Amino acid sequence: MHPQSDEKALVQQAQQGSSDALGTLYEQHVDAVYRFMFYRTGDAMVAEDLTAEVFADIVSSLSRYRERGLPFRAWVFRIARARLADYWRKTKRREKYQHIMGEAEAATWTSQFVLEEHFAYEGLQQAFEYLTPAETEVVILRFAGGLTHQEIAAVIHSNANAVKSKMRRALDKLRQILERQEDFNESRGQL
Repeated sequence: MHPQSDEKALVQQAQQGSSDALGTLYEQHVDAVYRFMFYRTGDAMVAEDLTAEVFADIVSSLSRYRERGLPFRAWVFRIARARLADYWRKTKRREKYQHIMGEAEAATWTSQFVLEEHFAYEGLQQAFEYLTPAETEVVILRFAGGLTHQEIAAVIHSNANAVKSKMRRALDKLRQILERQEDFNESRGQL
């Protein structure tokens, strides 16, 4: 059975009240949602709270979910973005968030360099500061959230080609920044 059809079956079972199916959906998506929240907020406790809110929203609105061309994972991340928006509003970071959400363009890169290896690297969080908020968002959705280009496009209301373009630019910038950080760290070690 194909993973997407497995997920469709799980969603249908969860909509019919299966707690096992709901638990499986939770297990399949919780880590990606948490990583997305953590890399957007930089705070593990806030990320945990927001992740819990996302899944509470999923449980309460699952009966209304209809695929209609939007994969379940993209629907989950739309909810995650909405919870993140609420968080920014509540913490008076509204302007920053609106800038992130206001950009309709997005991107993805077909050749994935070693970003996955660097994702746990502390310097990556600092490197994100050199990206635009929209570039940061597509990178985090792709690598922390594990979304495909199509799913990212659905989440941010864009198209896959725009997502690929933005991702390519963002990853090029990140690669350059991380290389500079490594060079700097190596030169400091030689002193």
